[in-house]
Amino acid sequence: MLKITNEVLEQYAQKVKNDPKYGSENKLIDQALKENPLNTNISTVAMKICLIDLTNRTNLSRNLGTEDGLYKLSDTIVKSNFADKIVKSNFDERVKNGDLTLVSELSEWTKKEIGKNLFSFISKYCLYHNVHCYDRDDYAIFDSVLSQNLGKYIDEKDYKKITGKTLFKNSFEKMRKESDYSQYMKIIDHIIKQNNITVDKPRRKLDWFIWYKNKNNEKDA
Repeated sequence: MLKITNEVLEQYAQKVKNDPKYGSENKLIDQALKENPLNTNISTVAMKICLIDLTNRTNLSRNLGTEDGLYKLSDTIVKSNFADKIVKSNFDERVKNGDLTLVSELSEWTKKEIGKNLFSFISKYCLYHNVHCYDRDDYAIFDSVLSQNLGKYIDEKDYKKITGKTLFKNSFEKMRKESDYSQYMKIIDHIIKQNNITVDKPRRKLDWFIWYKNKNNEKDA
């Protein structure tokens, strides 16, 4: 199990911010979401979806599954229409309050209505609004880099204690398939607590650290 310190999290946060590509794209997202924080207009939501898709390279256009997938996803965020239950316009309130079930519900909806599991993208869409619009730190991004490397930062016994399951290489991929965002966040929070992390916005900085370090194949000291 690899250890993490406050200092290394701050170091990697600066690496991301100073990176010519990722730093400038983060500024674009920050400005766009602060100027358009609400998700009550379908065209605005569609533009924000496309911006986050493009900057995060999620290939959403390929994964939406149907010709009207972008419209359906945008409309769903506006209406908070999960499966057969319509809850009028509570997306903004829920993401503002850090409601983790929002990721799982929207992910399950996309599997049923669009034919694709957009768990990773939904985690990004919720996180960016939570951080940039409301200056909070309730979410963490799920992506392939985190999925493949998060297990290096948690003890196998601790993982089993939290989840009741054995830690395998594909354990986090199973969370994606099952839209189990709550379990994913329990692991994130355990790693933060286990390493006595006290930095501002530790969830955001932890996923930045693991993503940037492992995406660039940097060696551990």
